[in-house]
Amino acid sequence: MKAKQVLPVEVVFTPGWWHKHAKINFDEDFFFNPKRRVHDEMIMRHFLYNRFKIKGLGDKHLIEKPVIGPVHLAAGFLIPQLFGCEIRFHIDGPPDVIPLNLTDEQVITLEKPNIYTTYPMNQMINMMDKLENEFGYIEGDVDWNGVLNHGLDLRGQQLFIDMMDESPIIDILFNKIYETMIEFVSYIQKRTGSTSTAVNRQTLNFDKPVTLHSNCSVQMISNDLYEKYLLQYDQKLANLYKPYGIHHCGDNMENVIKGYQKVKGATFFDVGYGSDVSMCRRYLPDVFLNLRLSPVKILSCSPKEVKDDILRLVKDNGGVHNAGICCINMDANTPDENIAMIYETAKELRK
Repeated sequence: MKAKQVLPVEVVFTPGWWHKHAKINFDEDFFFNPKRRVHDEMIMRHFLYNRFKIKGLGDKHLIEKPVIGPVHLAAGFLIPQLFGCEIRFHIDGPPDVIPLNLTDEQVITLEKPNIYTTYPMNQMINMMDKLENEFGYIEGDVDWNGVLNHGLDLRGQQLFIDMMDESPIIDILFNKIYETMIEFVSYIQKRTGSTSTAVNRQTLNFDKPVTLHSNCSVQMISNDLYEKYLLQYDQKLANLYKPYGIHHCGDNMENVIKGYQKVKGATFFDVGYGSDVSMCRRYLPDVFLNLRLSPVKILSCSPKEVKDDILRLVKDNGGVHNAGICCINMDANTPDENIAMIYETAKELRK
């Protein structure tokens, strides 16, 4: 796996940012209407270019592209919806997944959904077919989230009690989630060639797109619990998809670094802001570390503080090589000059 440039940069804004500044609405139609998909993604790319005038950020011209999923924001709701979770859409926010809070019996009898006939994937496939017929190809992908994230969507907070009780329910639930995820991701990859642009756009900045598994909720458990219940799934994914990476947006990646070190074949890691980058680099000397800035801090800090953060992260990484910078889910009131500073600092460091 080779990055297309030294210290690549990616930024992603919240739906609230897009709604306020570009007047994009994030109702259900935004995700599944083929005409809306093409139109709104085109507007988003063009808006980014006009607002920031930064090379590589957006499109100068209004260009229609058959993008199947929202690749400029985080929205990992589709797999929980396949399992029956209620999804609440908002015009200025991401979709909310309402946990099912399944009982033991409901977990045991839970059927793995048929992704080709179950809503909303059947609607997604119909949209993909229409776009491919019109354009001759399709691109992009859909946020497929992660095993533990979905486990919480389906089981709720009881899942943490299950872990402490060493309940066999965990493996039953996780296996059904994993099998569904694999079928889902493999289908998307076969159709578009990528899997994880909608998880983190940084995955596109390599000679071959990275498949990235979201471990957002892993920050809530110990390394022992990660190794006992979740390491096996990261390893299975690493065996199936190459290059493979792990998304850890929590501020404590060092807490599970010993477990992550055991994932053979993983070559990309998102490192959440606040994590000990130096320690992560010591345990993972040869992987690409995607160093994340804080969307909360960047909302109110000065451009100089943005630059200082990047310089510190890169220093802790040991330099600019095998590293990238990103900031995900920035608020509607994030100063433009802070965004510009991310790119300016990366450009300086590349020299």
